[in-house]
Parts: sequence; C-alpha cells; structure tokens
Amino acid sequence: MKDRSASLVDLTSTPPASAPPAPPMIAADPPEPARDPPGPPQGIGGPLARVRKALRPVMVVAVALFIGLAARDLARKWESGEPVDVRPAFVALAVLPLALGIVVLGLAWAFVLEELTGRPIPRWPAIALHIESQAARYIPGKLGVPLVRMLGAPRIGTTSAVVASSFAVEFASFVAVGAMVGFGLLAAGGEQFAGASALIGRWKLPLLVALGAVLVALMTVDRARAPERVRKLLAAEGRGPLMPVRLPLVHAAYWLTWAAHGACAALAVGATPGAALGGSGLFVLAPVAGFLAMATPGGIGVREALLSVGLAPAVGPAAALGAAIISRATSLAVDVGGLLLARLLCRRPPPR
Repeated sequence: MKDRSASLVDLTSTPPASAPPAPPMIAADPPEPARDPPGPPQGIGGPLARVRKALRPVMVVAVALFIGLAARDLARKWESGEPVDVRPAFVALAVLPLALGIVVLGLAWAFVLEELTGRPIPRWPAIALHIESQAARYIPGKLGVPLVRMLGAPRIGTTSAVVASSFAVEFASFVAVGAMVGFGLLAAGGEQFAGASALIGRWKLPLLVALGAVLVALMTVDRARAPERVRKLLAAEGRGPLMPVRLPLVHAAYWLTWAAHGACAALAVGATPGAALGGSGLFVLAPVAGFLAMATPGGIGVREALLSVGLAPAVGPAAALGAAIISRATSLAVDVGGLLLARLLCRRPPPR
C-alpha cells in the first residue's frame, strides 16, 4: 500500500520535532455565579423565627391579662362614682377618631422606615404590624412595643436594627408633636382650663422649645455627619436626615384625632360645646403622659388622673371622671378591635 501524502491537517496538528514546547494552557476564568436581583432584606431566620414563635403567645396572653385588669378597674370606678347622664351617640362618635388615628400612626411609622431604608415599605403590612405592637403597650415598661415590631421586621422586608432605629425617631416626633398640639389646644381653652395648664407646670415653654429644637435637628442634619458609633447604633446608612419632614405633620394629624375623640367624650357626659373643645387638649396631653409613665401598662391611672383633675373645673368632678372612663373604655375597644384586624392581615403571606 502506498504511503498517503501529508495533508494540511496533519501538518497543523503534528508539530515538528524541532519546534519549541508549547506554552502551558491558561485555564479560563470560571463563570460568575448567578446573583439574585437586589431586593429588600428578608430579616434574620433561624433563631429569630424561633424566638418570635415562642414570644407571640406570651405577648398575647400578657396583653389580654392587662386589658382585662384595666376593664375591671374601670368598671369599679364607674360603679363607685356619682351617677352621670351619658349620651350614647357621642360615645359611639368617640370611637371613630381613634380608629382613624391608629391607621394614621401606622402610616407615620412606615414613612420613617422609608426614610431610613431608602426604599418603599409595604404600607398595609407595616400598619398592621404597628397596630399589633400598640396593643403591647399594656405590658409594663412599654418594652413590648419595639419588641413586637423587631420580631415582625421580616414581614415588611427590613431588619430588626432598622426597626429599633425607627422606633427612636418615631418616639421623638410622637412626644414632641403631642406636647405642642396638647399645650396649644389647652392654651386656647380659656380661663376655665388655666388651672389645668398651671398644674402641668411652668416649665412647659422651655420644654416645648427644646422639643422643637430636637425635631428641627432630626429633620435637617445629615445622618452622614453623625459619629460612626451613632450611625452604627441607629443602623443609619446613606445620606439625608433621619426624620422625614412629613412625619411631624402626620403626627399632628394623629393628635388631632385624639382631640376630636376627647371633645366627643366630654360631650357624652353633658359638657357644653365650648368646654368640650377647650378641654380637648387634655385628651392629647393625657396619652403623652401615660406613654411616658413607663411603669404603668398603657398609662392606666395616669391618663384618668390627669383628665379627671383637668376637666373638673369645666364639667364637674363626676362628669370629668365619667369622661376619663369613657375615653379609656373606647380606646380599649379600638385597641382590641385593631389587634384582631391586624392579626387577620398578618396571616397573609409576606410580599416577596
């Protein structure tokens, strides 16, 4: 058989003997793993989920216990007091502003979260979580309020650190705006509420100035200028102020719902329209004082004392106590109804 002549393929595939050795092959870079598209953090799983499951029934039982004790205390005070002619229509009207207020307050918290995270927050899940946490204020120390929100942070696509920071910012605006609205309405109430204004103290003007300065600082100072330790503590990233400008405005609307509620509660016990409107500021200051009283669950006793003493010169002692009891009873009803509604909303799967 004749030898086949060398083809071009053979020449290119077989190097000659005198050719230098080929350089080593360089391995190609491995392909980068596919990355998920950026999205909101899903929170901490594992231990946090177990803690949430363990604490939720404890929180529910504790809240139910303290609400029951508060209802029993109100019933005893009502029976021991003088008879008061109650107008049921105004009692029913007193519920409506409070029901609107819990939604407004939850919306304000969602605004704080959006400012801190720089991305949209699902509104209704955030409002539902806020309502659920508000019921936890009946636990002494008020620690249940931030704890419920921190444990529910994965449901709204954020972290417990951001939620803790948002609570601090919200608390500053909540108290400062409440004090401003309450004192402003009380000052417009006339001479019949001058004693209540004097009872609260002569230091209210410096206090209001200090609170206003805190609000201005939180709305104007860039978070990037804060010390590094403060930024880490508040989980503050990026640039911009910690508090959105609209937060105090929304909180002012929230406290006006309490003023409307207070006017209805005063009218329910026979107060004149002038006395009801003039004393509406007390129904703003009383919840602020009750929230600041950390040892009392839900401000029980503090709110009633302030309202009964402050309203007495305008409507009489018995009617003032009746208005305080009506205010507490209707707020308890709204808290319980809001908690049940929030639990129904929280059963829905969180958005991905």
